[in-house]
Amino acid sequence: MKKISVIAALLMLPVASFAASDFNPRFFVEYGINLYSDASTEYKLNGEKIDSADFSDFNNYGSVYVGFDFNGIQIGISPEYSKNETEDIVAASLRAVIPFLTTSVQPYVALELGLANMGYDDGTIKFDDTAFAYGFGAGVKYSFDKHTSIKFGLEYQKTSFETDVMDYEYSVDTDGFTLTTSLAYKF
Repeated sequence: MKKISVIAALLMLPVASFAASDFNPRFFVEYGINLYSDASTEYKLNGEKIDSADFSDFNNYGSVYVGFDFNGIQIGISPEYSKNETEDIVAASLRAVIPFLTTSVQPYVALELGLANMGYDDGTIKFDDTAFAYGFGAGVKYSFDKHTSIKFGLEYQKTSFETDVMDYEYSVDTDGFTLTTSLAYKF
């Protein structure tokens, strides 16, 4: 519960931007790609590890992030979809990107809370489950002008699914770090 309170408090930081005299929320859209992902999945049956998979990859997929920019602080939605031989994951996250400076080069932190749904079928075990997901990251944003910017960052994401299958407790934990870059446009 302490983690959730801290994350919620950090997500409320953008409220401070409302006090700015030049308050002007602007819609933005951002497209990013994962330059490198060091993600893995661990499969457990009744708490015992039965398998694992490594999803480390270069340039494995892109993502879209849309929302509003409040004087540099971005709050938006990031939908995701991934699929492999056994898993089909659909997720939506609320993301906050909070910069430390107001110059053209801005270090930032990113926080993410969301829900993910996994459909799993390996021929023996089949289930569908929804789980809480979270992530955080840090990086550097460079603004070319008042509309266009580029980001480079390192992010961590974790999702844990648990379900009962044929009277056994089955869990799938996915987590990993990702080196990302993205291009954003503010309207």
